[in-house]
Amino acid sequence: MSKKKFSQIRGISLVELLIGIVITSIMMTAMYTSYTVVNKTYSQVSERAKISRSSRDLVSMLMRDIRMSGFRYYAGTHTISKFASDTQSATGLECDAYPNGMLLSKTSYLSFDNGFTDAGESHNPIVIRKNTLGYASVSVDNPESQTDLTAKMPQGYADDQCCDQIQIVYEDFNQNNLNQPYQKYRITYFAEPNEDGINAGDPRFAVYKTIESWQQPRAPEPVDPDDYDDLTCVFPATGSWSDDCRDCVVKELIRDYITDMEFIPFDSKGRIIKDASGQYPAPEITGIRDRLFDIRGVDIRLTFRSSDDFFKKDAPDSKKRIITGLDNRSKEYSDKYLRDSVIVTVNTRNIGGELFR
Repeated sequence: MSKKKFSQIRGISLVELLIGIVITSIMMTAMYTSYTVVNKTYSQVSERAKISRSSRDLVSMLMRDIRMSGFRYYAGTHTISKFASDTQSATGLECDAYPNGMLLSKTSYLSFDNGFTDAGESHNPIVIRKNTLGYASVSVDNPESQTDLTAKMPQGYADDQCCDQIQIVYEDFNQNNLNQPYQKYRITYFAEPNEDGINAGDPRFAVYKTIESWQQPRAPEPVDPDDYDDLTCVFPATGSWSDDCRDCVVKELIRDYITDMEFIPFDSKGRIIKDASGQYPAPEITGIRDRLFDIRGVDIRLTFRSSDDFFKKDAPDSKKRIITGLDNRSKEYSDKYLRDSVIVTVNTRNIGGELFR
């Protein structure tokens, strides 16, 4: 190419360069804005999904346990024969009083305590305690009271209505446990302030679970077979609750960021079972505890909040965000968190007719 042709090639003018920069800037701004919107939308969808997942998981556990409440195990002919054979041949567990093995009763021999004297010993299928934090109201051995738990929350949270407590009891059977084939479990779901959140400046509640087992064995684990006497052939008349068993847990964290957990018992006609003060049947409430076995179903409402800010700004006082409860239990919020509820009804299939005891 000749020098003349090179001299005829024209470059980009300053105006053209500025126009290119402006167009590129507009495109980059549009792309960034789109990314921000998509990212914000994704974060909101993700927060909603977290709340939904937390609610769904907890509801599944509650539904299973509530449906099991009041369950009694009935041993069949095969089970009774097998227990007799096993107690006849088991080294150290056989007894002279029954050379053909122990005769297992068709229904559970485990004792029943209505908890009217000591609520901590209750065997009632379902007990719901309204606006009750922690496990203190059930076990006298728990050092934390309602006042202690509420005092952990900063000012403004002390009057929070979270949450109800539910206690569930049902039986089971373990044919391999020759000392105590009939089993009984007590599961308690309750909420407490999450101390990790409080220490991090994010005061909130969490759901916990405690599982206890009723211990009423005919004999302790054998140490020396020669130490056994005829008492190993007799099931004791009473026992005690214990959290020391294979399936037991104590204050196991189930789900975090709970805002409210509400349980409402109703009878066979769909009417809410409560006294004039709004309390539900519990062994320590004398006016309505006789209706503990009238419970035919439980309405459940679980309300969780997002772990991060969801809204751009706090709600004004005139337009606070309202979470509606089931039994005259609603609350307004003005912070930036998203709150969502799930509501289900669970039938108690094993309560009614023949008493649990």
